[in-house]
Amino acid sequence: MWISYSDSEVNRFHPICERALNCALKLIGKDGEYKVRHHQYTGTLEMDFVIQNIITGKYLCVIEIKRTPTDVHSARYQYQAMSYVQMNADQSEKPFYILTNLEYAFSFRYDEKRPRVFQQILEPGLFHIGSFETDEEDFFVKKLTKYFSERLIDYINDSYEYMVTLEEFATHMERIKEEPKKWKTHLAVLLYEYIRGAFTFINRNELRDIRLFKNDVRKICDEAARVNFKNIFNYSNESFESTVCVENNTLIDLFDFGNKNINGDSVAGILHSIASSGHEHDGEVPTDLELARIVAELAKYSSGELKPMDIVCDPAAGSGNLISAAIPVYNLVPTQIVVNDVNSKLLELLSLRIGLNYARTVSLSNSAAIYNKNIAELNPDFFNNVKVVVMNPPFLAGINCVARKKPLYRSIRGITNRKPNTDIGQMPLEAVFLELLTELVQTGTTISCVFPKTHLMARGIEAQIIRKLLLNQFGLHMIFTYPGDEIFDDVTKDTCVLVGKVKTPSKYVKIVSSYDKIPNIDIHRFAQTLTIDATNDFVQTMPGIVIKNISILEMFTELENGWRMLNSEMIDAISFVKEKFASSKYFIVLSKLDCSIKRGVAGNDDGSDIMFFNSRQDLFSQFDNQKIILSVGMRNAKLKNLDIGIGDSGFLDVSCNSDGIIDEVIDAYNALPRKPSKQQRRTKPKQEWKKILNKESKGKFPGNSVLIPRGIRSVGRVYLSRNPVFVSTNFVVCTLPLLNNAILLSTWMSTIFYQLICEVSSKDQEGMRKMEVSDIQKTYIPIFENVSQQTMIALLDEYKSIEFLNLASPQIRKVDRIWANELFGENADNILENARRMLEYLVNRRNS
Repeated sequence: MWISYSDSEVNRFHPICERALNCALKLIGKDGEYKVRHHQYTGTLEMDFVIQNIITGKYLCVIEIKRTPTDVHSARYQYQAMSYVQMNADQSEKPFYILTNLEYAFSFRYDEKRPRVFQQILEPGLFHIGSFETDEEDFFVKKLTKYFSERLIDYINDSYEYMVTLEEFATHMERIKEEPKKWKTHLAVLLYEYIRGAFTFINRNELRDIRLFKNDVRKICDEAARVNFKNIFNYSNESFESTVCVENNTLIDLFDFGNKNINGDSVAGILHSIASSGHEHDGEVPTDLELARIVAELAKYSSGELKPMDIVCDPAAGSGNLISAAIPVYNLVPTQIVVNDVNSKLLELLSLRIGLNYARTVSLSNSAAIYNKNIAELNPDFFNNVKVVVMNPPFLAGINCVARKKPLYRSIRGITNRKPNTDIGQMPLEAVFLELLTELVQTGTTISCVFPKTHLMARGIEAQIIRKLLLNQFGLHMIFTYPGDEIFDDVTKDTCVLVGKVKTPSKYVKIVSSYDKIPNIDIHRFAQTLTIDATNDFVQTMPGIVIKNISILEMFTELENGWRMLNSEMIDAISFVKEKFASSKYFIVLSKLDCSIKRGVAGNDDGSDIMFFNSRQDLFSQFDNQKIILSVGMRNAKLKNLDIGIGDSGFLDVSCNSDGIIDEVIDAYNALPRKPSKQQRRTKPKQEWKKILNKESKGKFPGNSVLIPRGIRSVGRVYLSRNPVFVSTNFVVCTLPLLNNAILLSTWMSTIFYQLICEVSSKDQEGMRKMEVSDIQKTYIPIFENVSQQTMIALLDEYKSIEFLNLASPQIRKVDRIWANELFGENADNILENARRMLEYLVNRRNS
């Protein structure tokens, strides 16, 4: 072939497209009115091509180029192309856009009244332009020119017709999703016509017209089951209605859509969104298609080629994105696929999607194995021939999945005759799922899985156990990290991909780190670079991708503190912190300071609005200021001054107020309407509120306390309270015996140096710098006994006027220079500027 799918998109595909577009404008005689523009920006997004009006500068259409036919079907890429037109609203002459890999193309017209991208597809739907394999380059370009010329004429003349969409199908299935028999019945009938349309497209004509069966559901299912798709058409009187009546137009639409969209991705995506609606917080979120391809490529790098009897399995398959991605990567045949999911409504999607991946060959004897079981019900025999597992396990915080973990723990005990390693604390569901899987599969099985990145960095006992599990049982040998945006819209956790060979330890873990967002990665080139040998330092293997090796010994050494060395962008900052603070005799970790370090407690048992009394005006305004005595309270990290004075909220301390006043307050609070967008507040009886308020009123922190926000995005806040104070759970509180030491600690924590230490010591939680007590205890502070009297006087004079750092654009302030001069003498300016530069880089990287 003169061009291949692995060629560079920009260097190979784009020049061919630009040549054809220019020829098309000349062919239709519009090259004097319009011109082809390459890599134009809309906001921060870069469009591949636009056709621009020479006089007005406005865009006739946008053209987005991808490499493979599968890319053209990708909902991610379709939405990406649509987003350009959305953002171009004021710059567009016409709202048309094209997504193509040059061989195949979809044409679209944006309409805000048709918000879903599949509603914007124009006739004739998927258009086959030519073939890289059989067409010579010049002949192919002529075909591509003809396609573009016809589309451009249509766009100029506003001549278009929207293609039949699945909107009516989606609405219909949404309406009946809570009626299991009706769901299965209607789904079987509608998907029969979709599959028949797809089969007709490839000249496979063994499915008879559905109208011949006169609404007899059993006969329809029997007809389809002759081919396969058994999880859709497994008729029984208990699960199906015997007859069904569906609008003829709907059947025609499904047939036509299948005839033009053979792979089933659109239908599967719609049905998954319906079947899993409301279950997102149970971990039911589909894997991003582009990320799924990377998971599959990483798996293949680990496992190598498979033998004919080897199986690839996804034990939590959802709608099948991961296994669908693995099919072309491994060139799998249907009998090499085993999938499972606990949600029975997803089985039909898996059957449809996998079956249509093999539309020409699927049959009763040539099909994937599809199961509907809780993983706790599986036994090791299920995985006998499984050589590769690809998966995105359900993500669920430990406190929210106590019941779901119990059968998994029982299964681990039954297999191993020991207590599960993950049976501790508030272990998240994904970790228990992974431990069970490592006991179910055979030693040496490759597992490539999506996993929350926070478990690699956090310092809690649960995270430490997870890291030990990864090194020991999982056999970790590769980690792929990437920016967390533009994938998993319903997931708030940043993720990574972990690759291991079960119970097969490695000497090194290969770290692959992407600075590019997942949709921007050239996956073909990425796969080719995985074979490059890594060294002990990060080196670039392709634009946006760096790799390095970390020894297993080092990974074990850092189990407790977290694997911060995985972050390629932090290497300089980590080295700086180690050299200037960790290795210096003039610094200690905060945990060694003579002080109490605790998390704030106010509001931990609900009722922050009643405790931080004057923060809710509709409650506070009902009472005379003289009637209620309020204490110093600190609820949120919003004050602009280091010294909090009277705090940001008055706290309702029951010890300072009469029982009668407290009763009045509780009655008034319970009568208040709930705040908009908040979850329904349970009205507690008066005695329960009194119990809570009495407990909270005993949680006052003494004066000389330093308040450190647990979550920070862009402002380096820290606070000093010279008076006793009630503090919310938004802070960690360090209480010192002397005011001068509290001033030393708070001013140090406000500096560029300390904020840089925090960036290195924290975990990045969706762009927020998140720190718990264990993280803050590990940060470095100067030994206060060594601080000179001159510096102490300077800080006493300065602390009340300190302005907090804008972390994204930090400016060196007086307090930074005072501490720099004290600690680093004649090198102060150079060291301070280096710290400022690294802080700015890390914060902008975190917030990108």
